This record gives sequence, structure tokens and C-alpha cells, in this order.
Amino acid sequence: MKASPRQQRLLLDLQQLDHTIAQLRRKRATLPERAEIAGLAGEIAAARDRFMSAQRELDSQNADIARVEADITMVRQRRERDEQMLSVSTSSKEAQALQGELDTLARRKGELEDRELELMEVQERAQAEFAEAERLLGGVDERRAALQQRIDEAEQRLDREISSNTEERAGLAAEIQRDLIEVYEELRGRIGIGAARLRGNVSEASNMALAPAELSDIRATAPDEVVFCPGTGAILVRGADEE
Repeated sequence: MKASPRQQRLLLDLQQLDHTIAQLRRKRATLPERAEIAGLAGEIAAARDRFMSAQRELDSQNADIARVEADITMVRQRRERDEQMLSVSTSSKEAQALQGELDTLARRKGELEDRELELMEVQERAQAEFAEAERLLGGVDERRAALQQRIDEAEQRLDREISSNTEERAGLAAEIQRDLIEVYEELRGRIGIGAARLRGNVSEASNMALAPAELSDIRATAPDEVVFCPGTGAILVRGADEE
């Protein structure tokens, strides 16, 4: 394949851009904050489980207190009714029955109020546990949100760099003859590198010195003849290190 030395040297610029773009994409995919967020998964799950458990317990205690308070209200209303009836009763038998019921209601009210106090102590502990679970969950959520914000900012910055380099690559690729760039792309897709310079007797594609016979054959080849690295098969660009 024939290509002018300038065309071949353009491949080195293209390869450098491809290398930069690949590095940027790799950096985007391996942002350290991603690993930090993944590491928080267990902590987040534990904090959410604790929060949900504390919320269920607090809801249960609140419901128990609500039931007791409703019972106290019913007893109070019943007592008020009986007291009103007793105040106007003219029958000693009825008055005795009402007084007996009032005594029973007074005992029941006392029992309910004692139960309410017990439940309120349990509720206070449940409220404290809920507040702590809420604080822990809020803390880990804030840490995750902060990490995600750093990821978003880094992605935006890297995306701008990738876009800029990709645009520059497109302009450069348009200057390279079609058959040459097709070979370059095929090699890059297959072996990971499309072109590299020959620096002295070392191929930068393999980072190894060429054998004397290989080097002699390459140097004997016309400058506009495309040659390839014996070790990797990448296009080997000559003369670039002399500029």
C-alpha cells in the first residue's frame, strides 16, 4: 500500500487521539466514586431496614395509645352520662345500680390510664429509636447524594473532553486517504493499536527492538510504502522521530 510520509504521520496523531479518547472513556467508567457508592449499598440497605422497622414499631405504639385513649374517652363519656342520670334519679334501686357502674367505670378508667402511661414510655423509646434510624438513613443518603453529584460533575467534564477529542479526530480522519484509514481502523479493532512510530530500531507498537534483518528490510522500503511492525502487525511509521 502506498501513502505519503505525511499521510502516515497523520496516523500517529490519530492514534494519539484514539488513545486519549479511550483513556477518557475508561476514566469515566471507573470513577472511584462509583466504587464508593457500590460500597455503600450494604450500609444503605441496613439503614433502610432499621428505619422501616423503627417506623413500624412507632406506628404500632401510636396505634395502641390511640386505642387506649379512645377507650378512656368512651369511659369518660359513660361516666358523665351516668352521673347526669344519677343526679336526677328518684329511684334508690336505679341510683344504686348507677353508682355501682360509676365505681366500675372509675376502676376501668384508672386501669386504662395506667396502661396509657406504660405505652407512652414504650412509645418514647420507639420515638427515640425512630429518630436515630432516621438520622442514620439521612446521613447515608446524603453521602450517597454527594458521591452521585461528584459522579455527575465528573461525567459532564469527561463527556466534554471526549466530545472535543472526537470532533478533532473526525477532522483529522477526513484528511487521511480512505484505504489507509480503513487498514488503520481494522488493525486497531483487531489488535488494539493501529499505528506506531519506529524510534531508532525500536517499534513503539511492541516496545521491542527489531532484528537487524527486519530493520534493514524496512529501511530499504520506499518512504511512501506502508510497512508493518513484525511483532504486532500495526502500521509502523518511519521518520516521525526525526522531525
